[in-house]
Amino acid sequence: MSLDLVNQIAKVLNSNSDLIRSVNIVLMMLQDYLAVRNPMLLIRDNVINRFFIDIAPELDEADKNRWNQGNRKTESAASLRMQHEALLYPGDDDFLELPMPKDLVNKPRVHLIQPVIYRHQNLPLGILSAQITDFEQVRLAQKVFKFLSDFLALSMVAKGFPVPEINEARPEREDLPMILDGIIGQSESLKEVAQVVRKVAASKATVLIRGESGTGKELFARAIHDYSLHKKAPFIGVNCAALSDNLLESELFGHEKGSFTGATQTRKGRFELADGGTLFLDEIGDTSLGFQAKILRVLQEGEFERLGGTETKHVDVRILCATNVDLEAAITKGTFREDLYYRLNVIGLDIPPLRERRDDVPILVRHFMNQFNHQDKKNINIREEDIEYLAHLDWPGNVRELENLVQSGFLMEKEGWFTLPKILRSRQPKPSVTVAQPVVALEEVANLDAEEMAAIKRALAESRGVQVKAAKALGISLRQLRYRIQKYDLVVRKIRV
Repeated sequence: MSLDLVNQIAKVLNSNSDLIRSVNIVLMMLQDYLAVRNPMLLIRDNVINRFFIDIAPELDEADKNRWNQGNRKTESAASLRMQHEALLYPGDDDFLELPMPKDLVNKPRVHLIQPVIYRHQNLPLGILSAQITDFEQVRLAQKVFKFLSDFLALSMVAKGFPVPEINEARPEREDLPMILDGIIGQSESLKEVAQVVRKVAASKATVLIRGESGTGKELFARAIHDYSLHKKAPFIGVNCAALSDNLLESELFGHEKGSFTGATQTRKGRFELADGGTLFLDEIGDTSLGFQAKILRVLQEGEFERLGGTETKHVDVRILCATNVDLEAAITKGTFREDLYYRLNVIGLDIPPLRERRDDVPILVRHFMNQFNHQDKKNINIREEDIEYLAHLDWPGNVRELENLVQSGFLMEKEGWFTLPKILRSRQPKPSVTVAQPVVALEEVANLDAEEMAAIKRALAESRGVQVKAAKALGISLRQLRYRIQKYDLVVRKIRV
């Protein structure tokens, strides 16, 4: 193998953190160094078990998208016939039926297929493909593609690409409050959501994110994009509920100059701006039936026309959607298209409301306090009892409401301490503990101590002093139990059954 060529490839692959861009450059280099035509990288979508053309510098974008939309056979053929070594096929024996430039169709050639396999897995992460017209360079091309595939396999796994037959979900450390980049929490329900995010991130399947207002649906959409191989590509979001049909159509599809009053120049829409990346459609459940039909066409065909235009545009965009609407009920009412629902709901992601993950409230409160202190260059503290009070409130506005009220208490601080906003003082917290035997209802924080101490003592006694079991019986976290043990000065080791 040419040492100069290897050095050039290694230099490119090591110089840029954007893996996809680096591979694209390398494939273009091979066209100059070798008699290689139509090089491309296909990525295996583990969720729907298909390959998609990801990089093809010589291929027309429309042909690439058409193959991606219509491909239905590679999951069986490629999975059965992929081996660890490169496969060579005469030009008329291309079982993948990949598209190619017209000038190559009748030209003598050999098709080189190199699987990208991590540690001898049965299924490849991807496929490197190329047409070789100079038969004397076939062996050299095989060696180069093998080198490139080995590097790709290690890089893809290092960047979080799911590996077939390996459980890629890594156990979270209990003391780590951040489950995904930019998402704070440690509750089990949130960890389950994080595992799904990591699993589907590398897929191109559409994801429908459900959750109440304020649960952070856009944060999870961005996390899916950031954990994908295309995290350097655009992430474009639009709130569908905030715009009328005409404005939304112009916003998403763009418009030509003069297409309507005020259209003084041609403008690209969000679909074009997101080409190669991710488009996030928030509040998709609030769109009209007419607009839903236009979205369905883009999902099915990967094409559209700008407002006032006749040229058909082709895009390669991953669609993520979010809604707080019950879409099944909307279908029954006739306000949401059933065919669009099935197109969007390939992968469903349900974000739990804050009241169902109260263990996350103390972490979020401290996170917001640190954030506000950093922004305002202050050092405002918050009392443990205030955190406990906040943790036992219902939050109908979820994380967004919590953040706003923490900021209010931060700004209304007294002598350097967080002050509970007046709006919170009238709200009753949920009972802090529950046990198998009935406990007196706790209606006012000032009168909790006696009942709470008795419940904790009883739970500790029944668990023989094992705090983890006692916390589980009480329905509170271990940290909350330890706070109360310290608060009431309880000596756990002296408790006996």
